[in-house]
Amino acid sequence: MKKIKLLLYLTILTLIGGCIEQVEFDNVSFDTNLVVKAIITNEIKQHTIKLSRTIPIDSTELSPEKSAFVTLVDNTGTTYNFTETEDGIYTSVNTFGADPARSYSLSIQTSNGQRYNSTTEKLPENSNIDDIRASVENDDIEGPFIAFKVNATGNSTDGNYYRYEYDETYKIKSFVWSPFRIRVLSNISPYNFDYIPKDPDIYGEGFCYTSDTSNSILITETKTLSQDKVIGFTVRKVPLQSYIVGQRYSILLKQYVLNQNTYDYYTLLDKFSDPSDIFTQTQVGNIPSNITSETNPTTDLVIGFFEVSSITTKRFFFNRTDITDAYYDNYTDSSLCDEFPRPLFNDGFGNSPFLELLETHIFYDAPPVGIGSPPGGPYELILKQCGDCSHLGSVKEPDFWIE
Repeated sequence: MKKIKLLLYLTILTLIGGCIEQVEFDNVSFDTNLVVKAIITNEIKQHTIKLSRTIPIDSTELSPEKSAFVTLVDNTGTTYNFTETEDGIYTSVNTFGADPARSYSLSIQTSNGQRYNSTTEKLPENSNIDDIRASVENDDIEGPFIAFKVNATGNSTDGNYYRYEYDETYKIKSFVWSPFRIRVLSNISPYNFDYIPKDPDIYGEGFCYTSDTSNSILITETKTLSQDKVIGFTVRKVPLQSYIVGQRYSILLKQYVLNQNTYDYYTLLDKFSDPSDIFTQTQVGNIPSNITSETNPTTDLVIGFFEVSSITTKRFFFNRTDITDAYYDNYTDSSLCDEFPRPLFNDGFGNSPFLELLETHIFYDAPPVGIGSPPGGPYELILKQCGDCSHLGSVKEPDFWIE
C-alpha cells in the first residue's frame, strides 16, 4: 500500500477550488503525529507552547492537542508549569525568562498517556541589532525592489547563529479623499439624502494602516566569519512600485540568537519547506525533531522543535522619499476611479438609483447645479475602493506610530 505522510504545521492552506480539478487519492494511509511549536526566550513573560496533530490533506479543520500536561524543567530542578488557555495552546502559569546560565528540557504528556521529552537546550548569549538600511536594488527576473538589510553585532568570539522575524506596518493613502459622507434621510419613497462631515475617529482622514508578519525562514550565521557581525543581511524585499512602501513604512525586527541544534533544524526545514510559509503548509517526509516519544521513539515521530533562543527587538521607520523618488502603483487601478456618476434620488417609478449605487460607491463631490451642468442628481459618487482604503487596514493610527 502506498503511504503518503502529510505533515501539517499548526494550520492548513485554504483549499483551492474553482477551475482546479479535484484529485482522488486511493490507497492512502495516514499517520497522526504530534506537532509542537515551542519557543522559549530570554523575555520575561508568559511563554506559550502550541500542540496539534497532523491532519489529512482533505481535512478542513485543525486538530489541536487538548488536555495535555506540559512542563519545562531546568538543570537546577526548577519546574515551569503550563496550563491550556485555548484549545492546543498552553501558557506558562508564571512569567519567566530563559537564563543563559541554565539549560532547559520540555516534557509533554498527552491525554491518552503518551509521554514526550526534548533534549536539553541552552540559551545562547544575546546580540545587538545595530540598524536596518533600505536601498533600491535590481533583480534580473523580478525587477527593481527595495531591500531592507540588518546590521547586528554579537559578543561571541566564535560567532553565532541568527534567525529573524518581523512585523511590518505600512501607511496607505486613499486614492481620492473627501471629508464628507452621504447621510440617508429617507430610504423609502420619497427618497432623500444629504452630506455631512465624516467623524475622523470612525472614518479616519484618508489614510489606513496595514500590518503583516514575516512568513519565511530567515537565517544566517557568523561562525564562518572573522567577527560576530551580521552585515547587510536582507530581511525584507518589497517591489519598488509597491504601495507597501508608498508613504511610510515601519518594521519591528525580531532577532533570535540560536544554538547549533536549532540552527540545523531551521536549515533543514528551509530545504524541505515552501519558503512562503513556515508552519502553515503541507510537509512531505520527516524533519528530525529534538522531541521524542518515550514509548515509541522510532514510529511515534514528533513534528516541530523545542527552541531556546535569545531575542532582541527593534523598530525602524522609513519614508518613501528617504529611499527613492520613483513612482509607485496605487492599491487600486486608477482607471476605475475616473468615473463620477450622479444618479437620481428618485427615478419616478418608486426606485432610487442613488440608494442602489451607495452599495458600491461613496460621496465624492457636490458640484454647483445650474445652466450647463450635466444631467443627474446633485451629488457625484465614486467607487468605495477609490475613496476609502479601510478595506486594506485600520483607519486608526497604531499606538507605536511616529511621523
